[in-house]
Amino acid sequence: MNVRVLSSFVAASALAAIVAGCGGSSSVDNAIVVPDPAVKVGGSTASAPVATKPAESPAPDAGTTAAGTSTPAAAAAPVTADGWGTLKGRITLAGNAPTLPDNVISKDPEVCGKGSPKSEKLVVDAASKGVKNVVVYINKPTRINPEAKSAVSSKEVVFDQKDCIFVPHVMAMMVGSKVTLKSSDPVAHNINSKVDNNALNQAMAANASSPFSPAAAARQPGLIVCDIHPWMTAYWHVLDHPYFAVTNEKGEFEIKNVPAGTQKVVVWQESTRYVTPTSGKEVNIAANGETVQEFTIDAAKVK
Repeated sequence: MNVRVLSSFVAASALAAIVAGCGGSSSVDNAIVVPDPAVKVGGSTASAPVATKPAESPAPDAGTTAAGTSTPAAAAAPVTADGWGTLKGRITLAGNAPTLPDNVISKDPEVCGKGSPKSEKLVVDAASKGVKNVVVYINKPTRINPEAKSAVSSKEVVFDQKDCIFVPHVMAMMVGSKVTLKSSDPVAHNINSKVDNNALNQAMAANASSPFSPAAAARQPGLIVCDIHPWMTAYWHVLDHPYFAVTNEKGEFEIKNVPAGTQKVVVWQESTRYVTPTSGKEVNIAANGETVQEFTIDAAKVK
C-alpha cells in the first residue's frame, strides 16, 4: 500500500477515536467511508476515508403515526336506547326561490285548463320559507314498532288525477299498503310508474278507480308520468317500514314511534334530490319525547 494512503487512513481512524472518546457526535460512530479522489494509488486515483452522517428519518407529522400513516379521527359511537320517540321538524329554503317555468297545457284544455299550470317542482311557503312535498324517512331503522307499522298499514292511501294534476304530487307508502288509484277527471289518463321494483302502467278511464299495492321497497323516490298529458308528473317512494313523512305546505313533518337512539334521517326533494347524504344524517331520537330536527335546502342547488 502507498505510504501516503496508509498515513491518511491511520490519521482518519485516530481522529474518529478521539472524537468518540470526548463524547462527540454519534454521527462518527456510524460513519460511512467516502473515498477522497485527491489521493492516488499506483498511478490511479484512490480515496482517503471521509466520515459522513447517515440520513435522518423525518419526525412524523402531528396526527400521524411513527410509520407515517394518518391517524383516523375517532368516530362518534351510535347511541342506543330503549323506548320510542317522535321525530318532527321543518324543511326550509335558504335563499330566494328561483322562478320555474309553468306547465304547458297541450291537450284537453277544457278540463286540464281548470287546474293551476304552475310547476310543483319546488313549492315554498312565502311566510315560513317551508318547502312542501319533501320526503323525510329513516334509513334502515334499528327496530320497528308494531303499533307504528299497523297504523301505516291501515291508513287509506289515494292517488288521484284532478284537473290533469296528480294529487298528491309526492307520496310515500309502505310495502303492502292498499292504495286506490283514482281519476276524478272526465277524460282518460294513465299512471306510468318508473319506481324501482314497482313498475306499473295503469290505464285510467274517465272517473274510474283501481286498487294497487306496492310489491317491494324502492331504492329512492321514483317518477310517475301520464303519457297522455306529458306535463303530469309525480313521485312515489316505497319503503319496507313505517318511518317516513312528506312535508306539508309549511314544510313541516312528523314521524311517530321511531326507535330511540341514533337513527339515520334521509331528506329528498324533487328539484335538488338528496338534501342529506344518501345514507342519511345521524340524529339521536329521545325516548318518550320529541326530537326536533330542521333541514335547509340551498336555493342555489335547485335545478
